Amino acid sequence: MVVNQKELAQCLGISSRRVRQLREEGLFHLSKVEKGYNLEKSIQEYIEYKVNAETGRRASISKEEVQAEHEEVKMKISLLKLRKLRRELHEAADVENFLTEMLLRFRNRLLAVPSKLAMEVAGESDMNLIIQEIRKEMLGVLEELSEYDPDEIDGQQKNFEEDELEEDEEETDE
Repeated sequence: MVVNQKELAQCLGISSRRVRQLREEGLFHLSKVEKGYNLEKSIQEYIEYKVNAETGRRASISKEEVQAEHEEVKMKISLLKLRKLRRELHEAADVENFLTEMLLRFRNRLLAVPSKLAMEVAGESDMNLIIQEIRKEMLGVLEELSEYDPDEIDGQQKNFEEDELEEDEEETDE
């Protein structure tokens, strides 16, 4: 028996709009020959849809969709790993540790400036010379903030070249 959208909605106890939404999701299929919905087939599809919805399964999930999702996730993970290898991406904990250590070193250097400068400018009467010394010391301290080394953030050794040289020396000694 073929019914229209309104009649199908009444049989299922849902609105016509919901029938249209479910059709757009791929649940109900219009009969092209008779211009309507096959009532028996539509009721069976709706019952299956409701059972799957209650048990938490998607109504129309296929193995290909699952595999495609899995491949997409694997691709995203690979891209993240690649960015990490290129030093474009760092673990949040590594960045936090690096910044904490860098700021502590900066704080300590900044706190050491007055005692260091006191000795250098003691007895100096030329204000321009005192300002130059202070500026020079402050720029030296600030220079530490501008240093960035991705290997340091990851907690790796700073100079790979030194490691390679040491390994080469050990090999030649043997």
